[in-house]
Amino acid sequence: MRTVAVVGKNYGDEGKGLVTASLCSSFKKPLIIKHNGGAQAGHTVENEGRGTRFVHHQIGAGAEYGAGTLFAETYYPDLYQIKKEIEEFKSIFSVVPRIYAEEGCCITTIDDILINMAIETKRGKHRHGSCGMGINECLERIIAGYKITLKQIADSSYDGLRNLLVNIRKEYTLKRIKELKISEQNPYYSMIFDDNIVDNFAVEIKDNSRFIELVSADSTWLKRYDGLIFESGQGLLLDKDYTANAPHLTSSKTGITEPLKFLNKRSLSLQEAIYVTRTYVTKHGAGPLPYEINTSDWADLEMDMTNLPNEWQGDIRYASHGSTYDFLLPVTNDIKDINIKPSLAITHMNETNGKILFENESLDLKDFREIYGDKLQNIYISRSRSGIEKYF
Repeated sequence: MRTVAVVGKNYGDEGKGLVTASLCSSFKKPLIIKHNGGAQAGHTVENEGRGTRFVHHQIGAGAEYGAGTLFAETYYPDLYQIKKEIEEFKSIFSVVPRIYAEEGCCITTIDDILINMAIETKRGKHRHGSCGMGINECLERIIAGYKITLKQIADSSYDGLRNLLVNIRKEYTLKRIKELKISEQNPYYSMIFDDNIVDNFAVEIKDNSRFIELVSADSTWLKRYDGLIFESGQGLLLDKDYTANAPHLTSSKTGITEPLKFLNKRSLSLQEAIYVTRTYVTKHGAGPLPYEINTSDWADLEMDMTNLPNEWQGDIRYASHGSTYDFLLPVTNDIKDINIKPSLAITHMNETNGKILFENESLDLKDFREIYGDKLQNIYISRSRSGIEKYF
């Protein structure tokens, strides 16, 4: 069994779905492990030969190659949204993907999402760049002692689940909106007091829980797979502890922290950590973007259909990498507690004529390898949207 972590090197949208799916296609029986964030991910997998394109939010990127998906305890699934994603997947690939989860996996609730939308709307021009999917609010609720696990949902009747949600709303949600000073004028305020929304949410998540099989995910169970691929959400520069970019951060660990904990708990080790980057840098959401560039004259830049302008994150923005000196600094920090050489996957090579863009120079692969080759285990590249190849 081979263990690999796929991590975004920058602000997300680097091509983690492409890399994860390509890895899955090389194994006989792969398992994708989702370990951070939740449904806010949007990992695109295209296959030009098949003529297929699918944006993965909760289903692991690579399920189209037969991979199963496991939700680790540190992942926050959105049971309300998952049915729609599964139906879309089935309409394209004619199969229902296999999704497993640890029993202690906690879900995001409708109140988490409504509070998230309300507070981000309240911030106006000072938004943090949230996707409006309730991940941070889910974490805050769990810390406060009001978690809802997949095991609880499986064991509850509809009425029991509805009562649980109502009690959390009375005991926690109302205090939370006062704490955040969300006023009655906020467009999401009235929804937080709408009983019908709770009723409908309870019905949906109870029904949709049937799509997920609860498992122990111990070392014995994992041995049925020949490849474990940890598919990370967001990127290292959005890690909750990357304080240089606060408050424009996600509320999870985006690197190898959770994969290492998962593996160590089962006496397993991480064999490869692949950090994914475009030949340039993107950011979809609020916050500073060093070395931002004007793309109006960028003839080869393709439209990013996964990151179209939207209410919560605005327009996707573009930048060059900084200096060659600081290019690997986030990666070096992420692997500081493990004896491993990182690997790098460089995507969107076709958009920059095979060059990696830095602040004051552009490097081709040969020059790039001369600088970083001895620091990396492997370099993978993508010349199209359909897969990666090993450069060295």
